[in-house]
Amino acid sequence: MRRSRPLRRSRTRDPLAAALAAVLAAGLLAGCASTRGLKSPNRGTTQKGLASWYGAKFHGRPTASGEIYDMNRISAAHKQLPLGTVVLVRNQDNGKQLRVPINDRGPFVKGRIIDLSVGAARRLEMFGQGLARVRIKVVRVAPKKRQLPISWPARGGRASTANRDREAGFTIQAGAFRKRSGAVALARRLRRELDLDNVKITTGRGMHRVQIERRRRQAADDVLQRLKDAGIAAFLTG
Repeated sequence: MRRSRPLRRSRTRDPLAAALAAVLAAGLLAGCASTRGLKSPNRGTTQKGLASWYGAKFHGRPTASGEIYDMNRISAAHKQLPLGTVVLVRNQDNGKQLRVPINDRGPFVKGRIIDLSVGAARRLEMFGQGLARVRIKVVRVAPKKRQLPISWPARGGRASTANRDREAGFTIQAGAFRKRSGAVALARRLRRELDLDNVKITTGRGMHRVQIERRRRQAADDVLQRLKDAGIAAFLTG
């Protein structure tokens, strides 16, 4: 008895299905191109996804840029964007948006595209919920020569040098410690070895910070250079 041959499927494609497939393919290609573009971004490059924030666990530690992480300032971590890039972050859930400089690497969790400082998360009103749907857009490419600090003060954005000189002065943070003994030891070293005055220890949010006060920007820059030469990673606070 002969076996019947299986019927061959028709190669004729449904026109509607073919059109839908073409649209989906174009969308996927566009998405891939946008993601790849973030490695060498131009102004206007965008990306959508989830934003998270990171706080006290990393406060006082060095970021990928070399700047000491201050969770209360405006900054963010991104896996690909060059350090120093500025992005406009829009909270898709409430419409709030904020310019944020990139000074660190992360987040290393699937599905998340940016990790914000606590200061930035508060301004975008996503601090309480932890995660938010966001759209980020590159508004300024990273400078060829990186200057610290990259992060910005939490209130009023980045102040110009002229405006800062007319204000109360500058505070340089030389270190942050969970134990006060560490802060005391550093403050003593700054006074004795580097002959610095106006050194103080401030305490808040479970951390002891060693800070130096200066009235003028040039004086603050001089202190920063002396600290750098001594191997101490310091930065101007907001």
